[in-house]
Amino acid sequence: MPPKSGKKKLSKAEKERLKKEEAERKLREEEETRIQAERDEEERKVRDKEEAEERRRLENEERKKRKGQLQELDDVWNSHYNTLMLEQAEMKQRDKWARYMRCDGSPDPSVAGEINTYLNLWREDTTNLGVDSVLEDSCLCLSLLDELRGISENISAEEFLDKLNMQYKQTLTDLQILLREKLDLASHDLFLRATEIVIKMSDTKTVQPLDNLVVKYERGDITLCAWANLIKNPRIKSHTFEELGFTFEIPKVLSLTDCGVRLLFTKYDHFSEHSISYEPRFKESTQVEPEEGATAVEEVAGNDPLEPETEEVSVPEQTEDVMAALNALDDEPEDLVKVEEEPKPEVEQMEEDIEIKTPEPVEFDDFDGDEDAIDLRAYQVLGGVFSFDLIELPPQPRTMKNWIIRQVILPPSLKPIDYIADSVQSQTTEARKTEDGNHVKKDTEKPLIGVTIRLPEHVYYSEEPQIVCWDSEQRVWSLKGFTDHKFEEEKRMLSFKTTHFGTLALVQDIHINMPFQSWELRPRATNLAQLTIIAAIVEVEIQIKDDLCSLSSPDDKPELNHLVNHWYPVKTFIQRMKDAGLNLFPNCDSTKYVSIQEKNVITENRMYQQMAMVASAMAFSWSKWNAEVPEPAKEKIVVQVAEHLADDALMEEDWSIWMVTKKRTTKLKMTEFDETFSDDHAEGTEFNADMYHMTMELATDDAKDRIHSTNHKFVNSIYTILNSTKILTYS
Repeated sequence: MPPKSGKKKLSKAEKERLKKEEAERKLREEEETRIQAERDEEERKVRDKEEAEERRRLENEERKKRKGQLQELDDVWNSHYNTLMLEQAEMKQRDKWARYMRCDGSPDPSVAGEINTYLNLWREDTTNLGVDSVLEDSCLCLSLLDELRGISENISAEEFLDKLNMQYKQTLTDLQILLREKLDLASHDLFLRATEIVIKMSDTKTVQPLDNLVVKYERGDITLCAWANLIKNPRIKSHTFEELGFTFEIPKVLSLTDCGVRLLFTKYDHFSEHSISYEPRFKESTQVEPEEGATAVEEVAGNDPLEPETEEVSVPEQTEDVMAALNALDDEPEDLVKVEEEPKPEVEQMEEDIEIKTPEPVEFDDFDGDEDAIDLRAYQVLGGVFSFDLIELPPQPRTMKNWIIRQVILPPSLKPIDYIADSVQSQTTEARKTEDGNHVKKDTEKPLIGVTIRLPEHVYYSEEPQIVCWDSEQRVWSLKGFTDHKFEEEKRMLSFKTTHFGTLALVQDIHINMPFQSWELRPRATNLAQLTIIAAIVEVEIQIKDDLCSLSSPDDKPELNHLVNHWYPVKTFIQRMKDAGLNLFPNCDSTKYVSIQEKNVITENRMYQQMAMVASAMAFSWSKWNAEVPEPAKEKIVVQVAEHLADDALMEEDWSIWMVTKKRTTKLKMTEFDETFSDDHAEGTEFNADMYHMTMELATDDAKDRIHSTNHKFVNSIYTILNSTKILTYS
């Protein structure tokens, strides 16, 4: 029988031996794996340590570079700033000396003794109450008001918020009150002599001996018109003050009454600043946000704003902590890579940034007035104020032979007639009817007063303005009591009916042109640039030359002729733009009324400073990526930048995209027309601490010469305009 095939069966001892060998092999492999892992871990730690040290070295070098660049930037900015401050100090001294040497009898409104003497003497003067005399005195009063406001804007914040604040504010109020009182007394004197004036006018053949009184006086910013119902003719249905373009209806009940109408038109507005809705309404839980004009340092430190409620932009303010703020580029110190061992001696220790927090956004309360009250944070009075008053006609003098008998009224006062349209009168001008449809109208009814106003010729209205009336009890402008509005845009005529007489004004939305669609700042020469803003409704071009500004477009609006190609100091120009209806200047609380892309306040302010410093050679423009940049969008400002030395338009290919953060400025590889955003930097460029040094790195020699030749006046003007319009966030 043949032997069986197959493997030899292992003995038990052999199996144990093989099992032991396998276990030993696994142990050796595990030990080798462990040793290799430890070796790899040690190598990884060494590599991580070396990489961390390299990062620390590079970051330290970058911070040193940033610190040096910021120091240099601070020196350049301080050079402009200190020159400007020295020049302004000298100008103040010259103005002070010129005021002292004026010797024209006018008081200095900043000196309490002089202005109080002036007020008392004018108040006690009861002999010069004629309209011509009072209007002449009113011009002086208005000039004192303007002078005092100018002084208030130019004193330091500490002075203004201390004793001078209350003194100047009280002086302004006292002057305004006395001015209104004197104009009322002049109006009373005018109506008191109504018959006498008509008789004198009849001698010149301008009126008939038995006509109603119709007169107009104008001096400076004040126009006084008066109509006195002397003949009581019921057929007179209305009257028009032709030169003002103001028409009012005369209901029959008034045509038979001893009354007059006083229309006092003033190009100024002394009511709004006393309204309860005039000041910003900060929530108690938040701190007051620094106003426009504060530097990045001030915004961080939380200094009090230098400017009052007008939101005008003041010159950049410097503090002792300027370098601390400029070096504080991070909200928090960077998290550094931890290394177990101490760094090698040749690797320098990391320089820490000073930690200064970015201010939190300020929150504002809603206006809690009634539904008819106007919120002056959202609307502004444009074109001045119309005091449209129904006056009780004083007893007229009588002539008997050679005697003129005049009733003396003590104390003299203008007596308004409280006219309120009947509550049963339909507010839609539908007359009441009897059951058979016949029209019924009694002589004693008080119907609505029809009024037509020609819009003031020095104001541009972007839309139909709203008519409002001053409510002295509530201290607000109110929409109450108006109906049947009709606006003829081509003729610039606004018609309406009102239930009462009173102080009227036209208001318009402050933010009607915000946010802006786009903007461009383009140099035209050294110390000459043009800012173009395409706003929501209008396109505006502003020329900036040294310390002056001028409007160049729109140039087809007659109401803007006083701004087009006329040069004004920058702060004066901004106020005139607002007064003319071209309000492109957000208030501190405009974020409550306009949807914007919020940006870091420090980065934004420093951008305006550096744009101003290089504006003689570099053009800047709006970029769509500024609003579409990935998070954190607030910390990134994206603009288009181009060197531009010729006075002409730029082509699309001339522009490049720059991104600015608190830490660095980068020229990006992408373009404005790419489909997606990328923060890859352009080839051949390095990171810089700020936009100024990025400009100086990439600019040509000719561009650098222009930048070095830029004067402090131009830098301040550009900065002021940019910080007033806030184009980086309101576009």
